[in-house]
Amino acid sequence: MHALLLNEHGLLSAYAAPPKASRLRQAAIVAFAAAASLASALLFWQRSPQAIIPERGAEVATISRSIGARFAYGLDGRQLAQQGLQMRVGVYHLLSGVVQLAYENGASLIIEGPAEFRLNDANSLHLVDGKLSAHIPKTAIGFRVDAVSASVIDLGTDFAVAAAKGKATEVHVFEGEVRVELDHPDGPPHTPLSLTKGRAARVDSDTGIPSGIELQELEFLRRLEASESAYSVAVRQLDPAVYYRMEPGPDGRTLYDSSDARADAVVVPGKTTDPVWAAGKVGVAFETGGPSEQTYAYASAYPQSPDGRITVVAWVYANARTRWASIAKNWAELTPDWDFHAGQFHFGLFDDEGCLEGHLMTGPLQETFVLDSEPIPLHRWIHVALVADGSHLRLYRDGREISSSAYEQSLYDPALTTLAIATKLNAQGTAQANPGWATWDGRLDEMAIFNYPLTSDQIEMLYRAAE
Repeated sequence: MHALLLNEHGLLSAYAAPPKASRLRQAAIVAFAAAASLASALLFWQRSPQAIIPERGAEVATISRSIGARFAYGLDGRQLAQQGLQMRVGVYHLLSGVVQLAYENGASLIIEGPAEFRLNDANSLHLVDGKLSAHIPKTAIGFRVDAVSASVIDLGTDFAVAAAKGKATEVHVFEGEVRVELDHPDGPPHTPLSLTKGRAARVDSDTGIPSGIELQELEFLRRLEASESAYSVAVRQLDPAVYYRMEPGPDGRTLYDSSDARADAVVVPGKTTDPVWAAGKVGVAFETGGPSEQTYAYASAYPQSPDGRITVVAWVYANARTRWASIAKNWAELTPDWDFHAGQFHFGLFDDEGCLEGHLMTGPLQETFVLDSEPIPLHRWIHVALVADGSHLRLYRDGREISSSAYEQSLYDPALTTLAIATKLNAQGTAQANPGWATWDGRLDEMAIFNYPLTSDQIEMLYRAAE
């Protein structure tokens, strides 16, 4: 019946059997094509990363923390690095995220992706490329980290190693002492280097010669566990509406709100493949790479202040002064019909000047703003605060008021409930106003918003609590 219908519509022509020789040639062609396809499939399977399961040995460490970590191949070929997974001797390629390894002797390593390393045994690791920080208690003295042209032997300390394949190895000592054995590929080894607290060195891969460098504490994640500090205790006592400590969760894609509101923020990594977590002023910070990386976060259920009185505080670290860089904003761009949706506040840097500034909407297309007199300092932590107390908008830097402006009323759009962190969003709160627009370049830590005005004494108290 199907053939009849096809024939009825002119889609089926009369069948004529081909000559025998032609059939043989067709069969040969089909067989050859099948063989070629099979060979190609086998070759693809052999070359496919999914088919490669590296050799694994004895269990030597455990993943005690995993933050958005993904391997090219893990324990048995799997990609996800799950907390509690027993790690065996072998080569590992951490594509992204962060893992913390715990050893039976008490040694603890934090490895940031991307990184390539080999677990040698229960007392040593070979870092091929990437960076790690190590906490080595007395029970694990002698733990060894091998890298290009250098082997770092712990003598009871906290240290970090950064290895650049084919280039150099850096060693940074935060506590205690390490011995660095120097490998000279074209001759006898150099005299070992001793590094104590506060010292750092770079070892050249070609010559094995060390050079003293500045200690870089902010370049390495040294703690992942969230713990109370004098600063966090002080913030909680002031009853914040939202409080983002910037401590990472297992998925690496959430900024947890530590207040009662539980208005967690979603991390949008943008174009970056590096971890969005870095050493902070208090624990861990949220790191963004400016317009080129387009990393930011947003909380869609931000609880606005009902009377417009508000305080925003944070620790900020700027690598550069991006045009209109954002710290935090409940604010939006003009919509296509020129309807301006102004939210609660606008807090960041001013245009190309790079000065700290804040805005408050006080009427239809009218706003009050405060502005610092000098650009924000780069490459150091700054405590910032913006306060709207019902009569004045005030700006603080490092516990001191630096600008104020009087206003009579505040006006905002209650429908704009999304809080943008490190960027400015569109009127719908669904994406950046423009790709890369107003994206912070640096780090943000301990961000809290209060739905009432803090006093100048309270602002200074918070600043002192972390200092």
